[in-house]
Amino acid sequence: MSFTRRLTFSFVAILVLSLGSVLIQVWGNDTRRRNVWLLQHVIRTQSELNDFSQRMYSAHRKILVVDALAESGAQNAVTEVERGELLAGIDVLAALEKELNRDLQEYLEAGRYEPLGAAELLDHWREFLQANAGPHGEDLQREYEALSSRISANEWYLLTRSDEINAGLREVVSMTNKVALAVFLLALITTFVLGYYMTRYTRRAIRQLQKGTSEWGQGNFDYSIADMGHDEFGQLANSFNDMASSLRQAMGRVREASRRADAANQAKSGFLANMSHELRTPMNAIIGYSEMLLEEIAEEEQLSVNDLQPDLEKIQLAGKHLLTLINDVLDISKIESGRMAVFWEDVALDAVLRDVEITVAPLMEKNGNTLHCDFDLHDERIRTDVTRLRQILLNLLSNAAKFTRAGDVYLSVAEQREDGQDYLMAVVRDTGIGMSEEQLGRVFDAFVQADLSTTKQYGGSGLGLTISRKFAELLGGTITASSELGKGSTFKLKLPVGDGDGAKVALEKNASGDILVIDDDLAALDLSHRALSREGYRVRTASSGAEGLEMARQHRPDLVVLDVMMPGLDGWQVLHSIRGDAVLGSVPVLMLSMLNEHDLGLLLGASGYLVKPVESAELAAVVRDLLPATAVGNMLLIEEGDTLAKVIEQLPGAEHWKIYHSGDLTRVAELLTELPWQLIVMGPHSDSGQVTRLVAHLRTEHWRTVPMLMAQTEAEMLSLRGQLGAYLDRDE
Repeated sequence: MSFTRRLTFSFVAILVLSLGSVLIQVWGNDTRRRNVWLLQHVIRTQSELNDFSQRMYSAHRKILVVDALAESGAQNAVTEVERGELLAGIDVLAALEKELNRDLQEYLEAGRYEPLGAAELLDHWREFLQANAGPHGEDLQREYEALSSRISANEWYLLTRSDEINAGLREVVSMTNKVALAVFLLALITTFVLGYYMTRYTRRAIRQLQKGTSEWGQGNFDYSIADMGHDEFGQLANSFNDMASSLRQAMGRVREASRRADAANQAKSGFLANMSHELRTPMNAIIGYSEMLLEEIAEEEQLSVNDLQPDLEKIQLAGKHLLTLINDVLDISKIESGRMAVFWEDVALDAVLRDVEITVAPLMEKNGNTLHCDFDLHDERIRTDVTRLRQILLNLLSNAAKFTRAGDVYLSVAEQREDGQDYLMAVVRDTGIGMSEEQLGRVFDAFVQADLSTTKQYGGSGLGLTISRKFAELLGGTITASSELGKGSTFKLKLPVGDGDGAKVALEKNASGDILVIDDDLAALDLSHRALSREGYRVRTASSGAEGLEMARQHRPDLVVLDVMMPGLDGWQVLHSIRGDAVLGSVPVLMLSMLNEHDLGLLLGASGYLVKPVESAELAAVVRDLLPATAVGNMLLIEEGDTLAKVIEQLPGAEHWKIYHSGDLTRVAELLTELPWQLIVMGPHSDSGQVTRLVAHLRTEHWRTVPMLMAQTEAEMLSLRGQLGAYLDRDE
């Protein structure tokens, strides 16, 4: 039973008892009133009967006097006036008799009274007075005595009845007082018992809640309030337990994040120590051979090119090694920040694989390994990012060559079809040192090799496999590893190819620019919308927490910018709902507030926290860190004619982009320096030489963060249309 019902029941019980006491008092008063009324009427009847008796006696005496005078022979014994008075008195007695008989019948029970029966005597008196006829003397005396006897009996009955009424009245009063006292005592006891029970129940419930909050306040989030039923206190206890569970989970996430941060710091510390050695090795070679060359040139001015070439080649080799290390670090940094883009184009796979085979040959020869290649290709060309694919294969092969001595390395590449989708399967297998289960579990972690002894013996940055897996994911594929200690390792690369869903998956991974801003302050909402729209993001807005949650569930944004202080559903509640949603749980949430509660925000699951007022540049910078601007914004369309332009105009989502269309490559070069770009589309152009140079320029380090889609042939145009549809429409 709920607390409200318990309280209501207590009040109703007390009210019922109080009402019973009042009803008993009302009944007692009514009973006393009726008995008093009856007693009054009985007493009045007694008085009337006594008056009737006195009148009858007086009239009888006068009749006897008249009768005596008549027997003595006196002339004119009674005057006419006296006779009329006697007759009038007799009429009054007749009326009184009727009234008394009616009262006796009403106030006395049947059998406990006698009708007066004075009518016959009164008639005889009339006859005697009017005509001197009828009974005389002794006859009238006998009738009077009989009447007197009946009057006396009725007087006794009335007196007995009044005594009974008095006794009943006393009994009613006594019973009413006893019952009223009993009901009052029962109400008093009930009130005390219910009051004590409600006070004890409330105090016990509050004590349990206080103990829970005290335990949680001391950091014991494992404490749980015992089951308190289903009333309001029980619901409050369940809410407290849910809050403690959320805090426990948040603390668990914080501890796990701290553990991961510590592990990452340790890994990065080891990585820096290892990298310091790795970087010094080529630098020592570069500096050492450079100093030797300078000394030889200073000593012998006529040195031939052949004499300089070996040292210069060593400098070049060391420089390339150093560049590779630096590029690995830069690549992993861009991947972790989400700024690594892919460049989709149709490539001749066979040529790429042969180029990889030639490039990796020196690495194989260095450790005396033999490379075995097996290519089973159905299509001459596939659509992918050739640079990322080449780098993945080179990383896997160089890794196999590094950890294999005088062994075999196998590279097999084939096309397979699964569930209606074409995949490129590349398998790199070696007969090297292999890995244990523990080492295999962390082989793809950044900055980590199998163990420190491996790092010292074989060198390397520990980033190659991490970068390869990240590149594979960017291309919509996966890399898996299997190994047996002492017998070698196998790495399998699986990439979607063709015009189907594979390209679409990879594009969607980069299309992360749909932002939902939730703020009840319309001015702040407008400022955030303008600032983020200028950066090229697609922005939706909601002016309340409930509306924002509904929009988030409907559109699933890539980032939520959330105000904290809002009426109704505030920011913390919205954040809790997002983190508890199976679909929205992984969406980054950036909190904005006038209160500086940065640590609390991160503890409850926020991805970032800014204190208002926030400058547009600061907001854009934080959003860029949480969510790169690669989904919407400025698009540069390079083509002669308007074939692609017409296609793009018809695609869903194109209305959210600012499209700059030009076929003049000189003008394109100017546009590249004037505006920030989120997408570059290259269509057919007659000047293939300038197009080649432009593409080479766009593949330099400065432009590698901007996605570029290319189509030169009619087939590539059809493929590009599907890719653009996937890229532009964020709701598909």
